[in-house]
Amino acid sequence: MTPHMTVSETNTSSDPDPSGEGEPYRIGTDISIEDDRWVSVDGLEDLIPKLVAETLREAGLTPEDACVSVALMSGEQVRSLNKVFRSKDADTNVLSFPSPEAARSAVLEDEPAFLGDVALSYDAVVGEAQAQAKTPLQHTAHLVAHGVLHLVGFDHEADADADAMEAAERVILARFGIPDPYRDDTSNSAQTL
Repeated sequence: MTPHMTVSETNTSSDPDPSGEGEPYRIGTDISIEDDRWVSVDGLEDLIPKLVAETLREAGLTPEDACVSVALMSGEQVRSLNKVFRSKDADTNVLSFPSPEAARSAVLEDEPAFLGDVALSYDAVVGEAQAQAKTPLQHTAHLVAHGVLHLVGFDHEADADADAMEAAERVILARFGIPDPYRDDTSNSAQTL
């Protein structure tokens, strides 16, 4: 990863996706590193486009028809966004900014579409990962999936919606060998990611 650089990537490698369907990843994912500390999270640059693709597949969308922007930021930067857009003067782990409904619905009609932006706070993510006995990569993977699900209409306001969103996150993360993020134990730290 190169700090302060936006990477526009269309990954068309011949590596099969983890779902076992044998399809290569083809997705436009913009990764913007706004805080140099994110460079210390090994494997993130390769994992984010694959996670975005799997999240879109799990939501029933075709990844090559969509683009998502992921901003890797500091806690201060995310706090500022949270204050401006949600009137909450606090850092938070992830924020999602869906594109207007017209742009999001285009992907549902098999037209390429920009789905929106996901912003992650280095300070919140790393702090939570440590408190939950997870690696920063594991926790970041969970929050990328969570943020992208918000872009395509998932939410967790009602219990049934939260259950559906958590179930989707579990399925996506399992495809990458990442343990259930909602388990209440420390077995997560034994995993590779």
